[in-house]
Amino acid sequence: MKKIILLLFFMFFMFCANSQTQIVINFEINQTESQLLLDSILIENLTNSTDTVIRWPKNSLKIKMLSGIERNLASANNLQVMQNYPNPFDEKTYIDVYNPTKELIVNVTDISGKQILTEKMFTNPGIISFVFTPGVDTYYLASFNNGKSEQTIKMLHNGRNEGVCKIEHLLSKKTMSLKNMEQTGFTYTEGETLNFTSYTSACFGVETVTLSGNPVANDTIVFDYTGLTDIQPDKPESIAAVVTASEIIWNWSAVNGAVGYKYNTVNDYETAIENGNITEVEFAELTTGLNYHLFVWAYNECGQSFPLHIVEATTTTALDIDENALITSGTSAQVFELMYICVQPDSMVLRNQSLNVNLDEDNLQILVDRMKKTVLGEGVGIAAPQIGINRNVIWVQRYDKGTLYSKPWEVYFNPVITAYSDTIAYRNDGCLSVPGDCVSQYGIVGKSYRSIWVDVQYSDINGNIVKERITDQYTAHIFQHEIDHLNGIMYFDRQVEEVPGKFVIIEGDSYEGLPAID
Repeated sequence: MKKIILLLFFMFFMFCANSQTQIVINFEINQTESQLLLDSILIENLTNSTDTVIRWPKNSLKIKMLSGIERNLASANNLQVMQNYPNPFDEKTYIDVYNPTKELIVNVTDISGKQILTEKMFTNPGIISFVFTPGVDTYYLASFNNGKSEQTIKMLHNGRNEGVCKIEHLLSKKTMSLKNMEQTGFTYTEGETLNFTSYTSACFGVETVTLSGNPVANDTIVFDYTGLTDIQPDKPESIAAVVTASEIIWNWSAVNGAVGYKYNTVNDYETAIENGNITEVEFAELTTGLNYHLFVWAYNECGQSFPLHIVEATTTTALDIDENALITSGTSAQVFELMYICVQPDSMVLRNQSLNVNLDEDNLQILVDRMKKTVLGEGVGIAAPQIGINRNVIWVQRYDKGTLYSKPWEVYFNPVITAYSDTIAYRNDGCLSVPGDCVSQYGIVGKSYRSIWVDVQYSDINGNIVKERITDQYTAHIFQHEIDHLNGIMYFDRQVEEVPGKFVIIEGDSYEGLPAID
């Protein structure tokens, strides 16, 4: 009995000794009137000389802080590629890769998928450092494959190099054996000194600031860039637009340090239209009741600001006689008849561009009640075109809310997607408007490419304009599917990945067994 008690005490002691506390370190930039952001941060443990850690933290970083007499050791079984630093970069950028095997294939492509170079390397297992020298392109994808797994990162080149791309293996003290990696890894115990080097892009190249400290939970590391004056301007701020049924006059604030402004209807500065120092632009002869996008950049000799993205809609029309007749053809408790893509004239409705809806319509509540009744038990979302009404109304079952067994339904008016993630997934899909006989007749595949998060702007039932980032992958998929319906797009139109800027494709579906999207 004493042996058992001693054994349990020893196990408890070792558990406590090796326990970990996850701390969050926040990062900020001290720079007056600047849009500077941290491109990347190099973190080194100066006390125990463990390997460096490279992160692209946005504004915070989570670290597992060890509190015991023994350190829990880093996992060393999988290929691990750290984001390149600095990023963006001018002349060169560095990549650290942990590879538990001896063979590594490196492929570099441009944004269109065209292969630029490929290298097959044989190295000792452990951490390998690479230096990448760019060519003339701006965006690069670098993938690393050891035969068991593959990881891809994106790299942004903001310089003007006219040479040939190359990637070289650096033989440095950071290259270590698998055994050493298992014994050290990156660890941090409270009281040890960490070195933080921040990288940010400015007018004449990449600027750095280095700080050292002994962080504890919720510490904030502030990098002082107040002495840096040669920087691009801040993005403009939106001012209320003047809107009619066929015209939008967009307005934005003047920006200190800007010498001019450019605008575009898509997020592409290279094709943007010069607007001089004028802070408004007029769009005329527009379609009634549609959402329109405007991107605006301020610029100076150091470059352009981040884009200001504004979404405005022309004033819409009231529901017409035919729309009201369809809506009131049944009570609020009765389902609508669904539109099918393989049937005429249903397909014309499903392929049509929908208009915004006024929230003061007399029959709007009947419309949304019947739409919900139609989709319950059949799918996880529905759009008004699917029941024959080309108006911007959708229902979405929120799988990111509620409980495991109860997911709430929410209705959205005039929704529009304002941003997509860089990462996309090739996911299972389906549609109430694409029945089984239609699938078999035309050989439609139940898959589509979808961003793993989206930013959505919509009006709620009270008329409030809401902007929300949908980060749950399945819920984001539902929003994309339903908003596509409002624009006449079917899920099988999304079976070829053609959208520029989508850098990573995830094969498979982590939500197997969930209902069809629609």
